[in-house]
Order: sequence, then structure tokens, then C-alpha cells
Amino acid sequence: MIHTENHIIGNCHITIRQGEHNQVNIGAQGKFNNLSISINGSHNTIQIADCVKFSGHLLIVGSHLHINIDTLTTAIDCYILARDRSVSIGSECMISRGIEIRATDVHKVYDEKTGARINTATCDICIGKHVWIAANATISKNVQIANGCIIAAGSFVNKSITTPNCIIAGRPAKIVKTGIRWER
Repeated sequence: MIHTENHIIGNCHITIRQGEHNQVNIGAQGKFNNLSISINGSHNTIQIADCVKFSGHLLIVGSHLHINIDTLTTAIDCYILARDRSVSIGSECMISRGIEIRATDVHKVYDEKTGARINTATCDICIGKHVWIAANATISKNVQIANGCIIAAGSFVNKSITTPNCIIAGRPAKIVKTGIRWER
């Protein structure tokens, strides 16, 4: 279901490559520019809440996965991949350009002796409320980000940050300042 009270600019499209029982729900009063939604699998859901501004690509590969983007979140040129696990983004987040959020490593790596996969995604990506992700940052599998955080430009986040209201920076990212708050 796509609410009719949305502002659509540019080339926006939804593609279901294969599968069944998939849902795309887009709330009211959103603004979408060059939005691409692709689903390859069954029983998946993409949920975009009211008053979201988004440009970029939302991709689900697999079954029983979801991508949720909560109210008043904005994103410019963002790529979100739910494969192996799901992705949730809280309300009032500000996501800059060149962002990648990947709930998988896509390419599998195995232990040579045991044959066991060693780079599996074990939990969903969950970005809290009012998180600012600055330009060209990457968020990898198994990551959860607490409310009120800032992820600095160019950072690579591969571990969860449970401390709210902090600045995260670096490759790999770590907490560089706590006790902050930010405004648009």
C-alpha cells in the first residue's frame, strides 16, 4: 500500500523479482526522489512511515526479512540491503549521502579446516531514534546503534554502540565523545 499523499520526484520504481506474499507500505506526506525498491524472495516487508524523505535503494534478498524506516527520517542517496538479516531505522534520523547499510557480507567466507562459514550475520541491524549518519559512512552486519548518536563522515561501523548520545568515528568506528546532543 502506498499512501496517495506523497511527493514523488525523479525515477521511482518498485520491482519484485520473484517470490510471493511481499508487502511494501509507504505512509503519508513523504518525499521520494529516485527511490528504488527491489525484493527477491517471499514473505518480506518494506515499511516506510509517515513524513519520511528518502532517495536511494532499498533491497531485500531472501525470505521473511524486513526494512523499516520510522517517522520523520530523511536520507539522501542511501543503499540499504537486508540479506541474511533485517534492517530497522528509528524516527527522526538524518542520513546523509553515500551511505551503505548492509545486513550481510554477501560473499561467504569459510574456515578451511571445518568448512564452517565464519562471516555470518547473527542479528538484525537496528539504528535507534534521532541518529545522524554523516556522508560516506558504512554500517555493517550485526550492528545496533543507540539513540541520539552521530556517526562521523567516512566511518565504518562493524560493532554495536550501546552508549546513547555519543559521536562514533573511524575505520573501524569507535566512540570518540559522549554526552552530546544534536539538532537539524
